Amino acid sequence: MTGVLVVGAGSLGSVYGARLSQGGAGVQLYAREEHARAIDAAGGVVVERGDEVELVPLRAEWRPDRVEPAATVIVLTKAPDTESALAGLEHVRGGIELAVSLQNGVEKDDVLARWCGADAVVGGVSMVGGTLLAPGRVAHTFDGGTILGELPRGRSERVERLAAALAAGGLTAVVSDDVRAVEWAKLVHASPTMAVPALVRLPLHACLTSEPLAALYVTLVREGIAIAAAEGIEVDDGPVGYPLRQIASAPDDEAVALVRERGRALEAAGMTEIRVSMLQSIERGRRTEVDAIHGFLVREAARLGIDAPATTLCHRLLAGIDERLT
Repeated sequence: MTGVLVVGAGSLGSVYGARLSQGGAGVQLYAREEHARAIDAAGGVVVERGDEVELVPLRAEWRPDRVEPAATVIVLTKAPDTESALAGLEHVRGGIELAVSLQNGVEKDDVLARWCGADAVVGGVSMVGGTLLAPGRVAHTFDGGTILGELPRGRSERVERLAAALAAGGLTAVVSDDVRAVEWAKLVHASPTMAVPALVRLPLHACLTSEPLAALYVTLVREGIAIAAAEGIEVDDGPVGYPLRQIASAPDDEAVALVRERGRALEAAGMTEIRVSMLQSIERGRRTEVDAIHGFLVREAARLGIDAPATTLCHRLLAGIDERLT
């Protein structure tokens, strides 16, 4: 049995696998065949971080029957691929002590629980950024935090151990007493952060610095906050690192200025190549997470009687793109 299995090791999953391996964990990646073959041929995954390039020794597999059982399972497939990716891993379930999905959305925890049982599942949020440059090669583009916690609330020794393993590999890890509120904050954040770049096909900083696009960002945040509130959730935006509640409550001009400041900060830091995962999926002709993010928000808004016209429009546009992707 290996220590950690990363299911869906594309760009972000490979970054997590590499950092955990560097921290001393035994890691296996379950990835697409082309990526896994390249990793095996090289003896590891190549990770670029700024001017640094390193080969991190890792094992990768694309054949489900050859994936080794693991005590810890981290899921980072795209949401539409989750159930199909897990379907071939029945032999892994028996030894799982902790399973966490770092995907976008909040329904992800229920999907994972149906596979391995709710007792194994903890909550998680990732603010780390990664880009798949080529098979076997990824860029670690953004070093945000990873937030973990027991569901629906609380902390535990197993969560603390995973946070320590991530920290040992150089990632920022935080344990939250209310991880569900953080998951909702990430969902509210993901709505505009994914939709706007995907629709206009621009890097993230360019979307945030644009005044009209920043105004759309504000509108989507406000609608997301309203849906969460109707759900009985006060989003915890602290660990996410984005002033979502301030954006939602500030006057229009101030809210737009807050968003544009974030874009300028990315630009000043030289982070001008961030192409969000939804945009990457569209560029590669692959299905996106629109249903897990915008579809979920639209369904919840309808159920709760909340007006969300901008979110609904973005969902329709993205869903129209998505249905033409493979």
